[in-house]
Amino acid sequence: MSEVKSVPTDYGRSRLTARTRWRAARRGKRDGRVGIGPEHYARQLERALRMALEDLRSRFVTRNAAHIDRVHAESARIVTEYDHRREDVPAALARFGGWVSQWRTEVTACQQRGLALAACADQELAHYEAAYTRARHRAEARARRRAQRAAERRADARGEPRPEPPEPLEPPEPDTAGAVMAAPDQIWTGAPDWMLDEALVRRALHILEQRIGPAAAAAGRGERGTR
Repeated sequence: MSEVKSVPTDYGRSRLTARTRWRAARRGKRDGRVGIGPEHYARQLERALRMALEDLRSRFVTRNAAHIDRVHAESARIVTEYDHRREDVPAALARFGGWVSQWRTEVTACQQRGLALAACADQELAHYEAAYTRARHRAEARARRRAQRAAERRADARGEPRPEPPEPLEPPEPDTAGAVMAAPDQIWTGAPDWMLDEALVRRALHILEQRIGPAAAAAGRGERGTR
């Protein structure tokens, strides 16, 4: 059984490539023809997506290590100035707010990329399921025809009336395959506060909220100062 290999190299920013659509449809047709349940493909796809998201986050954190180190270092300075020396350093606080805001903006962009990968995985599963459902419908129709012909041959050999043909199969519904993928976890759908959970950073953010207000601390870039 081949593994799903399309995450994330065959994905566009928020859509599938033609190659991925073709491969998913081919796999769905094959699985539907031989009777392999669609849950197997969904599990493979979910595992590949999870690995892709982990790799995306790891590369993002590595690439932006200097930025988050700067945020952490400035957090220590803010806490020292306000909690220990009892000094007001608005320029340093504004600079810290700007770096935190920039970090959150970059994290948000990374989260959006991760959610786009998840959307592509959902699209791929939908293509697979559509092909799977059609193939299963055709396979069941062929099996019913074979069974009918065999019953007719037995009736003819015994000199009995031929059996009535079965009712035709209903057209397949798009969602009859029923495989479901888990949604991305909170790290991709929650607040863009990656790496901001250390005690010093939380305390510095609290000081920032006290000085400029929660909304501004969460969204404002702040003014870059010199102290």
